[in-house]
Amino acid sequence: MWKACNARWSSAATLLLLGGLCSALAFGQDLEPFDEKTDYDYGLEAFNGAHVEVALDRAGFTWPEGGRGETVLLEIRIQRSRSDSPSIEARGGGAASSQHFEKGARGRRFLDLSRQARRVRAGDRVELRSNGIRWQIGPTALHFFANPEVADRRVLVIAPHPDDAEIAAFGVYRAARADVVTVTSGDAGGQKFEALFPESGEHYRLKGWIRTWDSITVPFFGGIEPGRARNLGFYDATLDRMWAVQPEAVEPALAVLEDPGFYRSLNVDETLRARPFDSTWKGLVGDLLAELERVRPEIVLAAHPLLDRHRDHQFATIALIEALEKWSGPCELYLYTNHAIHNEAFPLGPRQAMTGLPPWPGGELFAHRIYSHQLSPHEQDLKLVALEAMHDLRPFDLRDGSFEEPSRRDRRRAEKVDYFRRGPRPNEIFFVVSKASAIRLREAFLSGQAGGASL
Repeated sequence: MWKACNARWSSAATLLLLGGLCSALAFGQDLEPFDEKTDYDYGLEAFNGAHVEVALDRAGFTWPEGGRGETVLLEIRIQRSRSDSPSIEARGGGAASSQHFEKGARGRRFLDLSRQARRVRAGDRVELRSNGIRWQIGPTALHFFANPEVADRRVLVIAPHPDDAEIAAFGVYRAARADVVTVTSGDAGGQKFEALFPESGEHYRLKGWIRTWDSITVPFFGGIEPGRARNLGFYDATLDRMWAVQPEAVEPALAVLEDPGFYRSLNVDETLRARPFDSTWKGLVGDLLAELERVRPEIVLAAHPLLDRHRDHQFATIALIEALEKWSGPCELYLYTNHAIHNEAFPLGPRQAMTGLPPWPGGELFAHRIYSHQLSPHEQDLKLVALEAMHDLRPFDLRDGSFEEPSRRDRRRAEKVDYFRRGPRPNEIFFVVSKASAIRLREAFLSGQAGGASL
């Protein structure tokens, strides 16, 4: 698959820019398989919260009594959309936000009004302005979810790869007492540094070395000291294979290593560095259990295996849930989506727009509430800086005049998966799952597995 991706693009510069796009293509043949005329259907009416009827007209609605919560989602039904990037702007209580939808979108969608919820009062007017969207007027639901403050709570972020913690949860871990644990070194994917390291096995060894250091140091932009940012040192693009061949060990997909625990040895944290490395499923679950026992988190952040299409993301969370079964401590899981299974371009629109809920046509997600974490403009700027510091998210330019600008067509394709657009948003969004429900989620996910290869 990687050879097919690499062959698709003609120039080295384009390959560097589109490395993320090749990664996305490796997950499936279509980046946007969701039918834009299908309802989003999460079953929110069954979630723990207040679900209050409001009367929606062409210009907005009046904020109701009886609804309390920091995360608020307005259910709307799009009758038609005509813009290339249709959107709705919301204003209320002095707060403004916008949210974008699929080109040609029709059906049920959810507008995140959490920014307005902090300021409006019952009886206040919330104005909605359309850009290429016509919505159905009449009664609809406003869904309220109460979310405890994450400030000063013990949080453990599980990132499948270097940069996943920053993309999904920079704002949360900056606000909390957090540890960031990255599962893999990121030693696969596109040949980002081929111009410097042309031999493939050495290239990927050094790519993993660079990205492991990124995972340990970049969280400092969010206040996470290097010892509290750790990398378990497993191999990129191998977690599903590790599950499939257990109890056998797996080798790196592309890197050539003399020491299997090379990436783990890079950690600043002495406790993890001294822990024996075992590239088996049992070893992964054991490492995650050790991190749970060390951090004793109240909240654990990880990818949602039903909403995130990346196989490493899915199986990192499955291993985490297996570890949670062995751990006696209480916690909730906040599950994020970095590679939306129905639309790799999610979240849509420019980075000033809100992150909406990822597309989902229906089925049990095992969550009981939604958490939309708000970022200030300053925090968005810091998040952008943190993302820019991740070597694998930006083109590698030798600064010697050899960098060839990609074509307009290739640049537009790359923008669909560009994390500088998708990442530093005004909010980060999570499906909240209890430990008991997480076990059911794991069983449901594994029951649907019939093999399948990694990247």
